[in-house]
Amino acid sequence: METELDFNPMVSPHREDPHLFYRAARERPVAFSKSIGAYMVSRYADVTAVLDDPRTYSSSASLPWIYDNPPEVVAELRAGGVPETTVLVNTDPPAHEHVRALTEIAFSGARVRALLPLMHRRANELVDAFSTGSTDLVSEYAAPFVQTIIGAVIGFPPEDNARVHAWTEDLNLLWNHFVPVEDRVGAARRLGDYTRYLQGLIEERRAHPREDMISTLIHGAEGLPGLSDDYLHNYIRGKRVAGLDTTRDAITATVLIALRDPSVRAQFAADPTRTIVKAIEETLRRDAPHRGLFRITTREVELGGTLLPQGALLLLLFGSANRDPSVFPEPDGVDLDRPNVRGHVAFGRGLHFCPGAPLARAEIRVAVETLFARLPGLRLVDGYEPTYIASYFFRGLESLDVLTG
Repeated sequence: METELDFNPMVSPHREDPHLFYRAARERPVAFSKSIGAYMVSRYADVTAVLDDPRTYSSSASLPWIYDNPPEVVAELRAGGVPETTVLVNTDPPAHEHVRALTEIAFSGARVRALLPLMHRRANELVDAFSTGSTDLVSEYAAPFVQTIIGAVIGFPPEDNARVHAWTEDLNLLWNHFVPVEDRVGAARRLGDYTRYLQGLIEERRAHPREDMISTLIHGAEGLPGLSDDYLHNYIRGKRVAGLDTTRDAITATVLIALRDPSVRAQFAADPTRTIVKAIEETLRRDAPHRGLFRITTREVELGGTLLPQGALLLLLFGSANRDPSVFPEPDGVDLDRPNVRGHVAFGRGLHFCPGAPLARAEIRVAVETLFARLPGLRLVDGYEPTYIASYFFRGLESLDVLTG
């Protein structure tokens, strides 16, 4: 029997505190949200059951399709020649294996290590540029830091970061059915420019490959063939989204925990190398920056006390699973010594575990270490209260206002 319990992360009260919904949802069978148009999967056991069974729960609906927008939006996409194919996160086996293998090469440990000097340099440049008085660590630190790194990984010229980011925000609008149609029409129109820009990069890297993701995906590697141009467009657009929002938001969430909890801050000062890594994992668990991904059932199946028909759309709520008290005792608290913290699902799990997780962890660590090493007097501005972005997929701070001296 279908169970209803509505959830809308774009508006109050769920925008400010989705855990109000998560706590209620975990006490009930798997619930259907009219606003989302999908069943909400909130308990850790149910979320991991879905992630561990890709045959029953297909990833083909993990992210929305931009061509599923209203006709006036689709008309602009077609006019701009904007391609859409499936991407890695939406791909089921056996097609998944080829793209996944190329992705792991593109995000290899060697490439992550090669980026560490850039990470340190960029973090220090941004701290040097802080204005006197108050600073917003979202717009003046975490966002530009991550934009630089993900741009370097993918292969975007640094001078193009601002316009690529604007196009990335347009893509986010097209994925979000809560956004007014007229705003999505404008976003779709601008994606035509993004398409022409990306095609230029693809052609340049086809002629002159470099050590970047675009080149790996074009030319292939380790005996694996490269990908088609249409697939590349979707892949690059998606990786720019995935590599920015989640890492940016994890950086600021980790910093906020330390600034609000004197015991965490003291541990950072006493042993930063060990405790910052532990704090990052606890932050990823407690404040998962990615709200979740969709799955679709391939057959009738019972999940969490609800019988789901074939073709049922599910939204897996990673943030809820990570605060399930049956797995993580006292889940709303901060415990840097939580023994099972690596069991969190902030990066997913199984077949679609995030291939960029090592890069994200390195970025977060360097950004947080640099900030507290350079600014031992860092503190929140008086009266600061966190507010969160209105987002379909992400859970991130709108601002993090601090005093640096």
